[in-house]
Amino acid sequence: MANQIAHQLDGNAASGPSNNQQDAIEVDIETNREDSDSTFGDGQSETTSLSSSILAHTYENGRRYHAYKDGKYLSPNDEQESDRLDILHHIYLMQLNGELHLAPLGEDFSGRVLELGSGTGIWAIDMGDKYPSATIQAIDLSPTQADWVPPNVFFEIDDMEETWTFSRPFDYIHGKFLAGSIRDWPKLMAQSFDNLKEGGWVEFQDYDYAPRLPNGQVDESENWVTKWHKIMMGTCEGKTGASASPGPLLKKLVTEAGFEDVKEFVYQIPVGTWPKDPKLKEIGRYYKASLDDGLDGISLRILTHFLGYTLEEASVLNAHFRTAMKEINFYHLFYVVYGRKPRTK
Repeated sequence: MANQIAHQLDGNAASGPSNNQQDAIEVDIETNREDSDSTFGDGQSETTSLSSSILAHTYENGRRYHAYKDGKYLSPNDEQESDRLDILHHIYLMQLNGELHLAPLGEDFSGRVLELGSGTGIWAIDMGDKYPSATIQAIDLSPTQADWVPPNVFFEIDDMEETWTFSRPFDYIHGKFLAGSIRDWPKLMAQSFDNLKEGGWVEFQDYDYAPRLPNGQVDESENWVTKWHKIMMGTCEGKTGASASPGPLLKKLVTEAGFEDVKEFVYQIPVGTWPKDPKLKEIGRYYKASLDDGLDGISLRILTHFLGYTLEEASVLNAHFRTAMKEINFYHLFYVVYGRKPRTK
């Protein structure tokens, strides 16, 4: 169907390549493209009580970046980036009809949870509120989480790619929006497997950033949307070794790590209000806003550090992309994959 939001793929089927055919999205020909340019309110970005060395930051091109393992994560950690991440969390909730996870944890879940890459901490806080008997431990490279959190939520500044030293296993491990951050996905999956209780669940959620047209095909024409994506995705993967579009890889990675009962869900995330379907239209409104507001943060370090762009040249490229977003109807795919650690027979 043209307005289908998600597809559940068979647990035994292999993940398709990033250019696999998707259902078409019906375009709303009555849409005013300027509707997608609405702004959102300013948020507050606070930090936890940590040592001065962890709280130190670096600044470049007018943006603030984390100092702990500076350069490991390429996006800023300032208030503007926090606002973008919170918008993505809102989109995520719309995608999943308000659910914080798809793994079947049960209504009375009271286990130990580990979140990989907590960002602003909004997901961990929501999980702590939803499951007051559970314990939520969240790790990230940046100290950008709120001071006021539920008593069962704990934040830690750490690098998930280093060897894990947790004293006890978890019942559920969750990782979301890790594109461009992970150099060794098999190691991350293996450590997740080793640090789960038998019968525990792992869930990863991430994007495929190949721009797709409303008919479901990857856009392979020459335009500023495809040019920007090729520059950003190719440079990220070629220069850092981190996958820029890990979504299509997740099912294979989770399965090969030894998890069972693996399920994959794929969602269409439009850029702008062009879809006719009301839910996709609203998701597209927020998603375009997140790209508009976050474009410089996403791109500046990649363009200036790795490609030698001046700030002015990077701004020109991003301006071309912003204009193209208003002229070209396209969308990204968002993958949700979960699996269970087998019990010893």
